[in-house]
Amino acid sequence: MEIKMVLYLPRDAASVPVSRQVLDGCLETLGVTPDTRTDIALALSEACANVIQHADPADEYEVLAMASNGRCVIEVINTAHRAAPSAGTDSGPASGGQPFAPPAGPISPTAEHGRGLQIIDAVADNVRLTRNNTDGTTVHFEKKLDWVPGATGRQLFS
Repeated sequence: MEIKMVLYLPRDAASVPVSRQVLDGCLETLGVTPDTRTDIALALSEACANVIQHADPADEYEVLAMASNGRCVIEVINTAHRAAPSAGTDSGPASGGQPFAPPAGPISPTAEHGRGLQIIDAVADNVRLTRNNTDGTTVHFEKKLDWVPGATGRQLFS
C-alpha cells in the first residue's frame, strides 16, 4: 500500500509553513512519532526554502510526499519552465533527472546561506539534488517512519 499527497504551491515564503503543517497533520493521523515528524518538518522546510530562494523564477513548486513500506519519501520540485503534460501522461516523481552536487567544502560559520542541504542530510536519509526534465530542480529525501503504539499507519502498511 502507498499513500501519496501532492501540493502545488506558489513560490512564496508563506507557502512553507502550509506545506509543513499539511504533511505533519497527515503523519500525525497515521501515528508517526513526534520526533520523526519534527525531522521531516525541518527537512521539508529547508527543501522548500531552497526552491523558493535558489531556483529559477516559477509560478509554483510541488511537494510530493509518499508513505509506503515504513518510509516517507518527499520530493520538493521546482517547476520552472514546466510544459503541460501530454494527454495520458503521468508526470510522476521528478527524481529521474540528472543528479548534481551542491558546491563542495565547508560552509563558513558566518555565511547566511548554504546550510539547507546539510541540515536535510543530518535529519533525513537518501538526500539527492537533481535537475529535472523541465529545467527545474528536485530535492529528494527519505525518512524511516517510527510509530506511536497502536498507530493506524503501522496497521495500514503491515
